Amino acid sequence: MKNDNIESWDNFFFRIFPFLKLICNYNYKEYLSGDIISGVTVGIVVIPQALSYALLTNVDPVYGLYTSFFAVLFYMIFGTSKFISLGPFAIISLMTGVAVNNIVTKLEIIKNTEKVEYLQIHENEHIDLYNFTKMFQKDYENIEKITIVTTMVFFVGILQIVMGLFRLGFLASYLSDQVVSGFSVGAAVHVCIAQASKLFQIKTRINHGPGNILRKTFDIFWNLKNMNKIGGILSLFSFIVLYIGKDIINPRIKKKFKCIIPFELILILTSTILSYYFSFNSEYELEVVDHVPTGFAFAVIPKISLLPYMVGEIFEIAFVAFAIHLSMCKIFNRKLGTKCDNNQELVAIGLTSFLSSFFCVYPVTSALGRSILNVECGANTQLSALFTVLLILIVILFLAPLLASLPMCILAVIIIYSTKSVFKKVKELKVLWKISKIDFSIWIVSFISTTFFNLMEGLLISIGYALITTVFRIQWPRWYTLSQLTGTEEYRDTGRYGRVTDLDNIVIFRFDAPLLFTNVEHFQNSINKVIWKKKSKKEINNDVIEIKKIPEKRLSLKITPLMGHSNTKKITTTKGIVNYLIVDCSGFTFIDITSITSLIDLFHQLGKTGVTTYFAGAKAPIRDILERANFFEKVPKKFFFPTIHDAVLAAGNTFSYKYSLLFPPSSASKCNKKKGVFFEKELEEQNIDATESLSMNSVLYKIYESDTK
Repeated sequence: MKNDNIESWDNFFFRIFPFLKLICNYNYKEYLSGDIISGVTVGIVVIPQALSYALLTNVDPVYGLYTSFFAVLFYMIFGTSKFISLGPFAIISLMTGVAVNNIVTKLEIIKNTEKVEYLQIHENEHIDLYNFTKMFQKDYENIEKITIVTTMVFFVGILQIVMGLFRLGFLASYLSDQVVSGFSVGAAVHVCIAQASKLFQIKTRINHGPGNILRKTFDIFWNLKNMNKIGGILSLFSFIVLYIGKDIINPRIKKKFKCIIPFELILILTSTILSYYFSFNSEYELEVVDHVPTGFAFAVIPKISLLPYMVGEIFEIAFVAFAIHLSMCKIFNRKLGTKCDNNQELVAIGLTSFLSSFFCVYPVTSALGRSILNVECGANTQLSALFTVLLILIVILFLAPLLASLPMCILAVIIIYSTKSVFKKVKELKVLWKISKIDFSIWIVSFISTTFFNLMEGLLISIGYALITTVFRIQWPRWYTLSQLTGTEEYRDTGRYGRVTDLDNIVIFRFDAPLLFTNVEHFQNSINKVIWKKKSKKEINNDVIEIKKIPEKRLSLKITPLMGHSNTKKITTTKGIVNYLIVDCSGFTFIDITSITSLIDLFHQLGKTGVTTYFAGAKAPIRDILERANFFEKVPKKFFFPTIHDAVLAAGNTFSYKYSLLFPPSSASKCNKKKGVFFEKELEEQNIDATESLSMNSVLYKIYESDTK
């Protein structure tokens, strides 16, 4: 007993800290070299990205280094994915920057409103300006943006931890691939427009509200005449270098070696040296990073008082960050055969954000480009992140001040060029158009709403539209009439297959959706449409349905093809008149009380017009619901059949098939043993009518029902 408790505690401990289990089982000879190469390579790539994405967050570039260091370190300890590279990500950084601006605006409005209200109350009194100023110096006044950001990270982490503990990882499914793709491309447009002004060092007006992206674009083109020419030339040259290096040279190097050339880092070092020696800042007024401190900033405590002003932003950033992260995990699980616990991953990124928030960082998530690079460079375990952390640590402690002369336009170039892979998602539209017009529309709506509104509003609109389309799909699902595949006992969509036999006095109807109050009217209208369309035919001809002749002395449980070719007995029917409706219930995954009432009404209304309704293929959970709703008091069980073919045979008024309708041969012996029913007994031959047949069916249904649950 004691050993079991110790083992359970060990499992719990290793689940919270997967890194410790990795260390205990680490194969240094086999894994170490690959982890070192991949870790250093990813570190070289993440450093310029961290510096660049800090600009999107509206904080100094050095905070990007802090973010990369702590995010990678803590995820290495708590994460379960071997290859995911957690850290700065352009879209999350931009969302954070927009959120910071919104929060600052809220605080300014509140401060000014309180001042106006105070002045209105004391308009006839003498006011001391000094005391008036001191009176409104609250905790959030003159607050730095990095404090707002770290507070946001703190609460984002708490929210993600809570979601993970309550196993809410499934919520990521509400962000469909089409929503994420359209949102990502729309966000990439915002990223490019926001950084375009830094490319040319152009000042633009602050724009808010719908269509602000168009106003920003207009401002940029209008002020191109005032651009910094050195900045423009340097930016153009940098784009050319990145294109040649990353799109032409690196793909060829990857084929021969596992590593790549870090052109972003080379660009940063080269431009920094040129800027320093040619005094770009003082001589040409080119904006540079300026002061970059050595070492880490002092730990800060998040300002809890800011929570009321950032609740919406916290939920949106937390939701998008973990949705992107889980989608990355799914990609690598599918391609590499690895396994990740979604809820553990949610707790891991939550703990990463929570613990990092005390060290001046901004929100993070996983990046596909860096994660793929990690795999391509030979990473074997999470330990590769340790070497990434060590490289970033060297830069923070010793090399950070050397970045003071780095031109800001170079960081803007790196940011814009990094969105190239995001814009490739536009290619998905061609595939979506062929597969699903609704999914195509979700992508378009997500892109347009994100582009022409702010990111937060665009995301909400995208999710809302996607959910509405889901409701529409349930409310107006596809339905089919089925026909028998010639020479088989299978029934398929009449319009899709060519070799089918249409039974003229029988309609087989399939409804592919749960039957709910939202679509039950569509269900009824569709059935009426099919039946009355068939009944309205003016041509009435004699047709023949051929079935196997029943042996004279005994009946067997064996089901034989409906369309036989020898020893046949002919049954005459009337073409164009519907006598039987068979509802294929196999598509029903759920049914509610409104739909149950409608099924009862449908059964009796069609019965009054001479149409007998059979139900085939109802799953056990559906039958349980019907039983609890007393459905079988209104619609006897004898009208239910295990398969469509059994229902069709029942409609032929042939008792031999009716007898086997609830018991295929494979299950007959099983039921025989369980219920003590002797199914192989000889029966008196001859024509037992349909009423007796269905009466026998109602008895056998109870045996079938208990056997198939």
